[in-house]
Amino acid sequence: MEALPRNIAAAIACALLSGSGLALADESNATAPAADKSGYWLFAPVPEAELRGMDTDRPNKTNTPHTIDAGHVQLEAGFFDHVHNRDRYQGADARTDALALGHVNLRVGVLDTLELNAAIDSVDFLWTKDYLAGQSTRQRGIGDIVVGGKLNLWGAEGGDEVWSTALAVQPQWKVPTARQDLGNGHNEFFFGVPFAINLPADFHLGAQTTVSRERNRGNAGDVTGWQNSLSLDRVVVGALDVYVEYWMHLSSERHVEAQHTADIGFTYPLGDNIVLDMGVNLGLNKASNTVEWLAGASVRF
Repeated sequence: MEALPRNIAAAIACALLSGSGLALADESNATAPAADKSGYWLFAPVPEAELRGMDTDRPNKTNTPHTIDAGHVQLEAGFFDHVHNRDRYQGADARTDALALGHVNLRVGVLDTLELNAAIDSVDFLWTKDYLAGQSTRQRGIGDIVVGGKLNLWGAEGGDEVWSTALAVQPQWKVPTARQDLGNGHNEFFFGVPFAINLPADFHLGAQTTVSRERNRGNAGDVTGWQNSLSLDRVVVGALDVYVEYWMHLSSERHVEAQHTADIGFTYPLGDNIVLDMGVNLGLNKASNTVEWLAGASVRF
């Protein structure tokens, strides 16, 4: 076979070498595979160096689909949560102020993608005034307890790649430990599906749908509830992560209007294992609470 001209052979050699260089560069820039954490569990904790980035279920209503690393505990505590409602819905004329102090949600990593949790309001205060009846009340006591868990179906590590996603299922059961005048005195069940996706320009979108079996407004029977939320967040200055959120709640109870809120807030990490937060939720219609203001901190061990 006739030999190739020297200049053509040189060009082919350069092309092959360039291609090899590109392939090597692509391999060096490829995302390293996630560490295999399947061997870790509650009593065999994930090493500190392999912990995923800290993520919290507060202060917004859209929970994270990421679970707590196996063998670790995350304590999410509310300094305060104040709800004010000026109720003029369906002919009412009343005012309610509810204050929860020391809300605690304890999240425990059991397996790589499974956590269990228990949440309680340490002290609840409730002030009501019915302007039509000319009556007012004041109540104080322990709140209800909520227990449940979260199972991540994919995306537990929460990578930074654009369009990467995560999904989880989150069943919760409210145990009626609050006094009758502070709670409704009945069990309630919730099944949430939190989802997250990384967007371009370092934005993150969270979404959650939750179906529940809950008490009606008059506490006379059970109804089906349906909550949906969308939360968009981004780090804006330093490590300050600001979010905006829309939340709505529908009920199968007849003649009851859906609730809608617009929420805004932030989280600010003080390190790898502690995060401060604050949020304000504004009611968008008469069926919703007028305003809610909350703040707290989360610590991982």
